[in-house]
Amino acid sequence: MPDTNYRVLRFDELTVQPNHGEEIARTLKAGGAPSSAQLLGVFVPLIGVSSNVVTIATNWSGEPAIPVYQHAKVSGIRSRLFDVLARGQQPCAAEGIYTHRWFVVAPDQVQALTEMSVEAWKSSEADTGMRIAGFWRCREPNANGEAVVLMIVNYPSLAAWDESRYWKPKPAHQAQPNRNVWGGLFARRREILRDSWVTVHRLAT
Repeated sequence: MPDTNYRVLRFDELTVQPNHGEEIARTLKAGGAPSSAQLLGVFVPLIGVSSNVVTIATNWSGEPAIPVYQHAKVSGIRSRLFDVLARGQQPCAAEGIYTHRWFVVAPDQVQALTEMSVEAWKSSEADTGMRIAGFWRCREPNANGEAVVLMIVNYPSLAAWDESRYWKPKPAHQAQPNRNVWGGLFARRREILRDSWVTVHRLAT
């Protein structure tokens, strides 16, 4: 755990010129984080996001600076700020895939969502290949006034992601002795959700 306590995630989605996503992602990764920030990760889309969108996530201990990207092939930026709910202190470095899981709940359910998730991770990470990078709440509610929460998770592969779906049959090659524990918590979590979706990415290389 670093000495710095990162409290805010700046989540920037850059629209880039066609067929330049990989190039720009490499440039962003090489450039590192802005001063006084930590680079959580530069993500290239795999499933569910346009191939012309590159995501760069940075951790901040104080209020983030306004994003500035002076790349000629960047045509648009969507930037959002998220407050840390759990984890989110270590940069993403492992190989494999990264899912960006989005949860929508009533504002008064954010604490319950967080508590159930954190408790479930203790056993789900022991049983499966999932490794949770962080859990953050967007500072801006959606159009219905609901809270939006982001969870970033690393898996060795899409197969490992599939093996961690609590509502599917247990994989024959994995014991998953705690499945009833984390599966039950994830089922309870689903009951309070108003919406949820996931996109799949990999780190820029």
